[in-house]
Amino acid sequence: MQMEIAKNTVVTLEYTVRDSDGNMIDDGEHPLVYLHGGYDGIFPLLEEALHGKKVGERFQVKLQPEDAFGDY
Repeated sequence: MQMEIAKNTVVTLEYTVRDSDGNMIDDGEHPLVYLHGGYDGIFPLLEEALHGKKVGERFQVKLQPEDAFGDY
């Protein structure tokens, strides 16, 4: 049985961040580690997308500026 992301799971996330034109903003050189479950460790919509994912699963999430750091 493969572990799924659930409340109180420590998650290590490898990621790449791109803008709406596909330009790389962050290459995710250093993985993000956080405690899953609404503890303000990451953006709420990203945490929602991660919930239930399995170890090694790849996926994409598109966040609007207001769901992340806001407009720059």
